[in-house]
Amino acid sequence: MAFDPVEEDSLRLILEALRREGKDPVRDVDFIRSCAEAYRTDASQLVRTDRDRSFHLTAQAAELLDYQVPFMQDEAHIQELEARAEGLLSEAASLDEANWDARRMLVALQAASNDAYVEYLLEHAPRVEAALAATVEAERDEYDREFCDDLAQRPYLRWLAATAAQAVIAGRYRLALETAETCLALAPTDAVGVRHSGMLALGKLEAGPAEIFAWRRRHEAAYRFLPAWMQGRKLSVGCDAEHPDDAWSILALMSGAYRSCDYEVATDWLRQLLSVYREGAAALHFQAEFPEALFCRPRVEPGSLDELVLAVSECTPLLQEGLGTPDNAGFAVWVATHELVRGALPAELAQTPMPPIAGGEEGGA
Repeated sequence: MAFDPVEEDSLRLILEALRREGKDPVRDVDFIRSCAEAYRTDASQLVRTDRDRSFHLTAQAAELLDYQVPFMQDEAHIQELEARAEGLLSEAASLDEANWDARRMLVALQAASNDAYVEYLLEHAPRVEAALAATVEAERDEYDREFCDDLAQRPYLRWLAATAAQAVIAGRYRLALETAETCLALAPTDAVGVRHSGMLALGKLEAGPAEIFAWRRRHEAAYRFLPAWMQGRKLSVGCDAEHPDDAWSILALMSGAYRSCDYEVATDWLRQLLSVYREGAAALHFQAEFPEALFCRPRVEPGSLDELVLAVSECTPLLQEGLGTPDNAGFAVWVATHELVRGALPAELAQTPMPPIAGGEEGGA
């Protein structure tokens, strides 16, 4: 799931090097390997044009914002890195006005509110789509064809994915669902992970199991797909529509059962979640919330603890259901204090008080 900014920067620069040298983009393996090594040694030696440098700066900003800032505690250091990333993005946007990733990320940093950011994404989406269409229309050789088949499409897919994710946060669940459908129609294998925003929207729209299973069936290609960087590994990836093994689907189903006061079924889904993510009790207990990634959803391995942590953070709108109502325990508290979760906590964490979450009674069987 997700596009790695550094890997994408490398792919773009290597493709341009192939073009300059007139090398075959498929068969000249030795040249590709030498370029990959050059990138690892000093990527700047492959940067030749403003367009090259623009995306290179965007990748650097993405590394700072999505892979460093979320894990820092020192506020002064966070502000320093964010300011540095903003400078990189400003330069990237000035070097290449068609760098929609840089422009989008810059607005995400500077927007006065989430609603303002969503409106920007909606207003400019037709321009991003038109830019992609123009790039495809201008295809003239094998290098353009390689670019258009994959890399050229990614900024628009990220634009749609950002719109869906931010629409969920803004409470615009129908918009999130419609945007996710649009994105999945363009890229059914869903490397950008927009299916998860669609699933959260379904959960917030109080979709029942039948609707959730129908969504998973309709987008089976996305739930079955194993990205190239993971091919060859022995993994089971969400293949059965009615027996999901990704945290977003399970949490959506669990929240529906909890909302219906069917605590037995909710507990069954919690048990399934803990069977998929065997070391996930602490993530469910503490429910850490991380800032939204700006370039794209972070790359995490399916079924890993990192994936669960990411999903729990993104599912905050679902977990917060029931908060502040005196006669209804919050879903977040029910999950965090459930006996299945407490019983699976490592011994050193079992007695650690959880951060306060507004809500009601502890969870049970």
